[in-house]
Amino acid sequence: MVIAGIIASIAAPRFIGVDAFDARGSYGTLVSALRYAQKTAIAQRRNVYANVNASTHTLCLGYASNCSSAVIDPATQTAYSKTLSNNVIITASTTPIGFDGLGRPVPNAVATFTIQNAVVPSESTRTITVEAETGYVH
Repeated sequence: MVIAGIIASIAAPRFIGVDAFDARGSYGTLVSALRYAQKTAIAQRRNVYANVNASTHTLCLGYASNCSSAVIDPATQTAYSKTLSNNVIITASTTPIGFDGLGRPVPNAVATFTIQNAVVPSESTRTITVEAETGYVH
């Protein structure tokens, strides 16, 4: 009985409040994809685009703005494509956003992405900013 209680006390928080984890996970996935796109563009000295589809909650990286020529995901050795949680609302000021061979955003303007928890709207909105000129993602 004691062992079941200990397991329940550890496992219960993992299942209660999953929506908050979904929003954080989607935020982390999008930030890492944008940073990977920029680093790939710099390493290969060519444009790399991140295409975020807010309606299907997917993102892909490619050498063309429509991801027809995909960047390879180093973890899977297949086309870089990620699915974000359906429990979030994603808005983007610019999509697709690209990075040139120097790491600058294409178009060269500030771009923002917001991720809002759709299940718990009172949870704070997470914002990702890509700075103009430098392409700094934060």
